[in-house]
Amino acid sequence: MKRELPLSDDAEIERLVRDFEALSLPRANWTHRAHLAVGVHYVRHWGLDGALKRMRERIQAYNLACGDPDGYSEAITASYLCSIAADISGDDRTVSMAVQVARLEKRWPSGRTPPPWPASPC
Repeated sequence: MKRELPLSDDAEIERLVRDFEALSLPRANWTHRAHLAVGVHYVRHWGLDGALKRMRERIQAYNLACGDPDGYSEAITASYLCSIAADISGDDRTVSMAVQVARLEKRWPSGRTPPPWPASPC
């Protein structure tokens, strides 16, 4: 059963990213919200191209560690990251990641349906 983490401030998002990258995040906490939070963090820190590369590597490593080596979708990941980048591009650095994640989660409540922007030509 999935368990949402609150992610109410940037410190909680930073903790989530550290646990995800260390492969210590419980599978139950790897939710749609968690995916969006990691995506926002990565786009803010590495830009779209760097975020896609890092997200691809880290999701595949995480899935493998959790016994799901085939659970990665490049098309869904690229679509979400492109959409995240487009959505947060107008924000200045004073807008917190937590605010951005909450906004994105309202816009795209479903964890399985990619957002409306196509994965390319981003």
